[in-house]
Amino acid sequence: MIILFFGDVYGKPGRLILQQHLPDLKLEHNADICIINGENLADGKGLTEKVVKPLWDCGVDVITGGNHLWDRVEAIEFIQKESRIVKPMNYPMAAPGHSVCKIDRGDVKLSVISFTGQIYMPPCDSPFTAFADFYNAQGESPEPLVIDFHAESTAEKRAFGWFVDGKASALLGTHTHIQTADEEILPEGTAYITDVGMTGPHDSVIGVRKNIIVEKNINAVPMRFETSDKGMQINAVVVDIDETSGFARSIQRIRRNVEIL
Repeated sequence: MIILFFGDVYGKPGRLILQQHLPDLKLEHNADICIINGENLADGKGLTEKVVKPLWDCGVDVITGGNHLWDRVEAIEFIQKESRIVKPMNYPMAAPGHSVCKIDRGDVKLSVISFTGQIYMPPCDSPFTAFADFYNAQGESPEPLVIDFHAESTAEKRAFGWFVDGKASALLGTHTHIQTADEEILPEGTAYITDVGMTGPHDSVIGVRKNIIVEKNINAVPMRFETSDKGMQINAVVVDIDETSGFARSIQRIRRNVEIL
């Protein structure tokens, strides 16, 4: 089973990159399932039904979220009803949305879950405890499992990787928008990367026009953030998972400059 996972897809530029390049990338890598982190789809803050629909149409199968998932009030009902959008499992049960997305296409079975970190992040429950509770409830033969760990601290991500090694097919970090070069298969068979990166405008500060952020750092005055329209790049990983064992065979990083046609 080949999984294509895109790091934080940022704003309209990131969405257009997916719409224009995802079909060819799926063919290139013979991908069975496409997952994206989509908490920044709507101009960097949350998502809406309007911006998500074209992504389903171009081949996205699952959208994972993090701390910005609910930033658009108008999307709360949509998130609540759409089972292909995954909320962080360690947020309160009352938070709108689904904490697991299960894909079953006969020979392709996969569960997708998400967690947020606790270090330098908004309040949430322990991802370690939440995962242990989930995993212990799965029974003897759990399905292949992909985890999006949406966190700021590299140390926390690394610790969580060791914690889930041998229990998940892949632990893929998101949130910092900066791709790390540490992809590997951990000793017990879990594919790992600290951060997949950002799909969107890299001539920016994590998606925002760079001059705005530089100026804000100089004068500390609040400024309206605007999405950059330069330096388009795909940041993603391709993970090959053994369907029988549920463990990863390989993980390959993608970092590709592209144009929006």
